[in-house]
Amino acid sequence: MTKLRIAVFVSAVLVCISLGVAGWRTITQNELYSRVFMNTYPAAAVEAIWVAYRDTVQKDGRTLDRDRNYLTTSEGQSYSLLRAVWMDDRETFDRVLKWTRNNLQKREGDRLFAWLWGEGADGRWGVLGEEGGRNSASDADQDIALALIFASARWNDDYYHELALDILADIWRKEVVVVGGRPYLVAGNWAHDEERPTINPSYFSPAAYTVFASVDRAHDWETLKTTSYEVLERSTWGALDRQGTVGLPPDWVGIDRMSGRITESAHADKTTNFSDDAFRVLWRVALDWQWNRDPRALEYLSKLTFFKSEWEKRGLIYGTYGHDGSVVKDTESSSAYGALLAYFAITDPRLAQELYEKKIARFYDVDAERLQPYLGYYPQNWVWFGMAFYANKLPDLTKSQ
Repeated sequence: MTKLRIAVFVSAVLVCISLGVAGWRTITQNELYSRVFMNTYPAAAVEAIWVAYRDTVQKDGRTLDRDRNYLTTSEGQSYSLLRAVWMDDRETFDRVLKWTRNNLQKREGDRLFAWLWGEGADGRWGVLGEEGGRNSASDADQDIALALIFASARWNDDYYHELALDILADIWRKEVVVVGGRPYLVAGNWAHDEERPTINPSYFSPAAYTVFASVDRAHDWETLKTTSYEVLERSTWGALDRQGTVGLPPDWVGIDRMSGRITESAHADKTTNFSDDAFRVLWRVALDWQWNRDPRALEYLSKLTFFKSEWEKRGLIYGTYGHDGSVVKDTESSSAYGALLAYFAITDPRLAQELYEKKIARFYDVDAERLQPYLGYYPQNWVWFGMAFYANKLPDLTKSQ
């Protein structure tokens, strides 16, 4: 038995004693060891999970969504790039970047990324144009640009920097609309010319905008950051299509070009629910506080008291709520718990530790040193992002070099 395993074993025995007979019988041995290991070695768990996840990326650099017929999205590629640069894994970063550029940076007239790649109806693999796959997604474009800027800083290579600047310029051309003389980020190139442009608040990346402003003086990133916080505020606390709100960021909204008013989306399939899109707002805003100490980030997160109430009342937080706080689906979301861990780490560290121990720890297989395989591609990423935030492993690499 290694020294590490002996230490974990001893700690587990102490936990069992503290829980008492009734307490330790309610959790499995693996859950117990996982809880102890993750509490004792949170950074080691983050690093081990990255190594396991890295091995699921194809050798050519393609990130697979195995639950969706082995599709690949620009989002998935962006997550792999961010994780690789934070983990100082240049070999994986370069493989993922090469595949992404060769297969997704195929749009005519800009350097943005097609969002969907997979097997078409004719059996050929490529961008799924018939499913709107040639469109861009502004969250992925921003995350890829951020990963490139971090790569340039971490590995002292201007090549990545130049690639990032091209992407940033086209984000402004194709994914930013001007309303009342001020810039607003929309969901992708497809939303740019809509009568009521579609906005996904979880695509806002306020922490990254400060980074972008430091390397790209040609565009007004600070004003884009300001309008993003304004949309977050108005969409979270406006009633939208409900009678009221409990203060939840919505998955989708629209913006009126004439008045700047934030409304529900014009698309029936893009709701104001808090679900698999909106939870990412919590992590992205938490990063802005961690990196930049922007008071707007702390103010916004501190006002979102609904999650604390739900946790203290139910001992869990559901994955889908209506904008008014009604439960839409009474199932939990492992992905949302990842972002909620970052949220609680900022607003209530005591509850963050509870969430970490009671929900996040059970996802870690201490023997295999990976997240449980039943977690699909999306939660594999978002549980890790939450754990890495909690372990303080997500620095702004432009500041720490």
